[in-house]
Amino acid sequence: MRRLFLATTVFGGICASTAQAADAVIVEAPEVLAVAERALVFEMDIWGGHLWRGGNAINEGGLGSEDENFPLMGGGLLAGIPIGDAGLLQLELDGEGTFYDDDLDEDTYEGSVTGGGHAAWTSGAYLVGAFGGGGRTYATSDEGNHYLGGLEGKVNFANASLALQGGYIGSDTEEQEFFDETWFARGIGQVFFNGGRTMLQGELVYGQGTQDIDTGDGDDLDIYAWGLELEHAPDINIGAGALSVFAAYEGLHLVEDSSLPEDDKLTDHTVRVGLKFRFGAATPWDRERATAPDLPNVGRWLGSTAAVD
Repeated sequence: MRRLFLATTVFGGICASTAQAADAVIVEAPEVLAVAERALVFEMDIWGGHLWRGGNAINEGGLGSEDENFPLMGGGLLAGIPIGDAGLLQLELDGEGTFYDDDLDEDTYEGSVTGGGHAAWTSGAYLVGAFGGGGRTYATSDEGNHYLGGLEGKVNFANASLALQGGYIGSDTEEQEFFDETWFARGIGQVFFNGGRTMLQGELVYGQGTQDIDTGDGDDLDIYAWGLELEHAPDINIGAGALSVFAAYEGLHLVEDSSLPEDDKLTDHTVRVGLKFRFGAATPWDRERATAPDLPNVGRWLGSTAAVD
């Protein structure tokens, strides 16, 4: 918890410094959101990608028990529903799987599905709210349910946004190989170009939890995640909807406090490319002004923990 508080404090300081430095060139959004920014937004996405894995926890002792790289495919749905003059209800559903031709080795991530929602209050450029959800995660050695919940806040500027989420992740699995009792903090920053049609997003995550709780009190686990995403909406006419293309990189680093001479470590690198199709928001910037930050991909974090044993 002490390291989680430190990580949250450091990120908050970075966000404050960034916003202050940009004050001369970035003007805060109007006091009251326009009608278009309070419109119903519906978005769906589909993507394909690949995951590469390394670290001393992989194939430890030459046993060859985990796959070190495999393809992924996934998609999701998002609905942002304005409530009254200042409320927002946002619903999300995301899923992904390996879709591997051959059988995966033991302790390898197979996929996950997570659904949830946000209840938020907006005032001009600001949003504060709560989020929660749950789903199921699959690995070749274990499977089970997961759930998450927490608080969030966001501020929009004329061509950028900053958001912070903090919350709790729990799981219930047969073999207890996924982490549990985890607190996390997530920071998200976005910058928009080309009249809002191009978005560059970066995020940082730190979490601290427990793994292998079936062995007694369990082992402490540190979770580090980071990512970059570039999205662009071409200026083309596709009827009532809008289309975006995107490419994303996501990193994950797990450190288990092992009783062995060296801590068990795992690092995942994932690359994804795909399409987003939406109604109610012509550009990524229009969508950002009308919605809350998305849910973190806790399913993949949990599924990767099976390899840190």
